[in-house]
Amino acid sequence: MSEAGNDSVPIWWILVFIVLALGLGAIAVLSVGGSLIDPAMLLPLA
Repeated sequence: MSEAGNDSVPIWWILVFIVLALGLGAIAVLSVGGSLIDPAMLLPLA
């Protein structure tokens, strides 16, 4: 499937890396007792 001499990274590798990084970040925040969504952020900025 890959061609010889093709040094480009497949887009799905990038997507997998982003999903894993976001998942690990969420686990880190939740493991220290943090919240992913701050209720104050949901209020309109008026």
